[in-house]
Amino acid sequence: MKRTVFLSMVMVGLLYAGPLAALDNTGPKIEIKEMRYDFGKVVQGTTAEHVFEIKNVGSEQLIIEKVQSA
Repeated sequence: MKRTVFLSMVMVGLLYAGPLAALDNTGPKIEIKEMRYDFGKVVQGTTAEHVFEIKNVGSEQLIIEKVQSA
């Protein structure tokens, strides 16, 4: 009987441990309003430019070490 109660308590604890860990907001967290931008047709020889807004909504410094285009 005691073993069943103990195992039940452990199972309930494990069920709540996952969601609580997901709520951990420490560290950097990046927020990007848009992941892609379609320039449409661009005439050769002209310059096309777009600014992507990137924000750190985390509690620590966000360091972006490498960026590449697709």
